[in-house]
Amino acid sequence: MAPTLNPVARKLSSQMYDELERVIVDCTLPPGSALNDSDLAAQFEVSRTPVRDTLHLLEASGLVERGRSIGWYVTPIRMRDVDELAELRSILEPVGLPKIVQWDDERLNRLTTLFDDFRYAVPRSDTSDYLARDDEFHRTLISATGNSRIERMYHVADRQLARCKRYVSVQDDDRRAASLEEHLAVCRALAQRDVDAAREALLDHLARAHRALSTAVKASLA
Repeated sequence: MAPTLNPVARKLSSQMYDELERVIVDCTLPPGSALNDSDLAAQFEVSRTPVRDTLHLLEASGLVERGRSIGWYVTPIRMRDVDELAELRSILEPVGLPKIVQWDDERLNRLTTLFDDFRYAVPRSDTSDYLARDDEFHRTLISATGNSRIERMYHVADRQLARCKRYVSVQDDDRRAASLEEHLAVCRALAQRDVDAAREALLDHLARAHRALSTAVKASLA
């Protein structure tokens, strides 16, 4: 007989995972931060067992790692990760564009006006809202493929991608402004149902995002 799970414990574990994932992805806990399971158990008022279970799940998502001497820590953003995530995005994200330009006007307009609230600038105070739109935009590109395998592949890297975006955007006002204009360029091409222009603008955006993150990571290692 399958064991009966305690619903309270399950709820606490879910809340713990969601909260730790949030502070790691938004860089409140920066890359490399140490994570002490005893401290986390005290903070969440649970035993160390559900904390360790949660850390194992975060490890599986690539957000935390175990060290030999310091226990758990937030996974650093490494150049190999930056390069591999950029390559993955450049392969997967353009796939759905031919389908998007065939959408009806109402559906297409919802996507292409996603950044209209930020048409001129992204103040630092609006960074979280902007990045939420950014995430929604790119996930929509992936879901537009209609390919469940592509969606699953992208989902595995989604939180790592989100953390990389925030790692740069929370500290670089110029990059946020450039990112906005790049997104608007993709949206303008899609609104005109020009798939070639949209692909070119999207790949340009992804390449620029890759360069900005590479620069930030190299600076942190200097």
